[in-house]
Amino acid sequence: MLIGHCVIANLEGHNGEFAKAFAELAEAERLMHIWDVPPIYYLAMITLVKCELWLAQGRTDLAQAWLARLGQTYTGDQAAAAPEFHPQLPLHIELQQALLDSIQGAPALAEQRLDKLVEHGRESGRQMLNVMALNQKVALWLAQGRDPEARQAFAQALEAAVGGALQPFEWAVRAHPAWVREQLQQGPATPLRQTLLERLPAAVAREPLEQHHGEALSSRELAVLQLIAQGCSNQEISDQLFISLHTVKTHASHINSKLGVERRTQAVARAQELGLLG
Repeated sequence: MLIGHCVIANLEGHNGEFAKAFAELAEAERLMHIWDVPPIYYLAMITLVKCELWLAQGRTDLAQAWLARLGQTYTGDQAAAAPEFHPQLPLHIELQQALLDSIQGAPALAEQRLDKLVEHGRESGRQMLNVMALNQKVALWLAQGRDPEARQAFAQALEAAVGGALQPFEWAVRAHPAWVREQLQQGPATPLRQTLLERLPAAVAREPLEQHHGEALSSRELAVLQLIAQGCSNQEISDQLFISLHTVKTHASHINSKLGVERRTQAVARAQELGLLG
């Protein structure tokens, strides 16, 4: 039941329903307390999910403080044993720490952590961990403009997830739909690739935009535009796409210029007219 509540909270967070996500975790904690379950069995797992939600919200101070506490307890030479039902807890702490590193502008440190996690996941047969770490590497490299490495990591993630693992790819489907479509169409047909293709927004024809304004939006500009349409602030877009606030503003300026508008509300309306938002 605890795992179920945590998974639901995680899914709610991915959908931006943070109030519902934290309510799920509060209910899980309430049940554990009522049933007199020792905190050592559940508190770390709930806290780790909270850290992931805080990072998604841009509340890096809270995530940093609690990830440090979890790391002190469950990683290192004198680490406490992980709960029996979640033996991979220390590895998932490292996964979230890598995400925090990239958000805080330490991509080299994030990449180092992720390399170790990918290697460990491959050697130990922990495919889900491998897929999650590879997807984080894709996000990290796309943010740095390292497209060839991102393509290779994405292909490796698809291969590792062939048995079925959709959630680690959700960020890419949401943030880089055009780029993901290109990668999926280049590889062999598999049930996973087909399912991911079905989750992508409808393909956007570039011709109407080119006819109106001469230049199509890039895949990154489309990703920024999608988040603008969802009501995200510049800071939230920065956090979700792992890019600086300056870069967000630059993309927004280019979007307005290409769409021939002056404000983001006008950009969203124009994009809907052109079918850019699916």
